Amino acid sequence: MKVSLIKILMLLLLALPLIDSNATNKIYDISNELMCPVCQGQTVAESNSKLALSMREVIKIKVSNGESKKEILDYFIGQYGETILAKPPIKGFSLLLWLTPPIILIITIIIWIRLVKKNKEIIK
Repeated sequence: MKVSLIKILMLLLLALPLIDSNATNKIYDISNELMCPVCQGQTVAESNSKLALSMREVIKIKVSNGESKKEILDYFIGQYGETILAKPPIKGFSLLLWLTPPIILIITIIIWIRLVKKNKEIIK
């Protein structure tokens, strides 16, 4: 009995770095989805500003408390608004911004095809 208890404890000790690694990855993933409010074009993961460091600390605390990624992101959205997100949700004006380039590309291709067909008819 004593031997198996020691084996279980040893296995748990060996698993601790994996648990810490998963938490570290989760902290990085979440901080990479948030823009630094005081930096230009940097995520919280990339920035070394005091605010970004404190935001990473808040994320670390929330992850260690067992909060989900969505809960943590919702917390920061509540604090800073949706502009804090590195990839804003696709709705409203943002939807228009996402759809405009493909629409312009499709229209340009259609115009180009018609011009090529028209020029072929003129050449014949």
